[in-house]
Amino acid sequence: MARFDWYQATVRAPVPDLRAVLAGLAPGGAWEPQRKAPHGYAFADRLVGPDGPVASVWWGGVHTHPHAVISGEDAQAAAELLRAELPDHSVSRADACIDYADAGAYERLQALAVAVAREKRVKVGTAGDHLVTLVGRTVYLGATSSHTRLRLYDKAEELRVQFARDPVRLAAVPAELARLECQVRPQTPEAKRAAAQVDPMVLMGSASWMRELMRQVAGLELHPFDAGRPWRQSDDARAWAALLAQYGGLLRRVHADAGSWECVGLQIGADLADRARAFAHAKGTMR
Repeated sequence: MARFDWYQATVRAPVPDLRAVLAGLAPGGAWEPQRKAPHGYAFADRLVGPDGPVASVWWGGVHTHPHAVISGEDAQAAAELLRAELPDHSVSRADACIDYADAGAYERLQALAVAVAREKRVKVGTAGDHLVTLVGRTVYLGATSSHTRLRLYDKAEELRVQFARDPVRLAAVPAELARLECQVRPQTPEAKRAAAQVDPMVLMGSASWMRELMRQVAGLELHPFDAGRPWRQSDDARAWAALLAQYGGLLRRVHADAGSWECVGLQIGADLADRARAFAHAKGTMR
């Protein structure tokens, strides 16, 4: 039902092996070097097939392993190829999409998405003309910084623009086609590895509001997929851990003399109070 529309991963394999596998997406295509590589990579190649760009590979620089990016109609095939031939990879972004071609699909899905966003207090954004021409209508759920973001857009209109000079393909575009697309950016090493193994539909369970939307849209009860940010101690928690590591021996000796941890706590409180009073007195005499 769902398929990948974007697949981006760090692949633990030599660059020639990665390019050889991805070349299967475009028989007769060619790799073209790019002038500049992004995100700290030193080199970038782009696979170009008969219908245009297919995939990109970045490598070198500050990175140990190469990175592959495939979008659009080739993303699902690319994911299947990488999983079969080079399974040791971690996904940094994957978009799972479902298309709906029934009459009024966009309006129906937009109403459900906005209702879920209102209920779950999810950020909503829009693009395109939703009031007059209805061209380019797009609704976003989720912040740009979130690990999960939804795009709902008028795919039929996009295809009509894309195939404007190709009468055969243009004639095949349905009158209505709405695309529901869930963008997932796993945040932890564990989540990135897990995303390289699961189906697109599983990734749609990466946020509670997304699971609720799919329940209302398609009657699906998706299991949670943990794509969240890695746990990080607060500043106070790290400072407390450092204190225990450095002064744990002293605190245990004080405990042995005091007889209980309750007495240690009372002693620390009294000493802090004495220091505060002494500091206040010293500050007053300096005026």
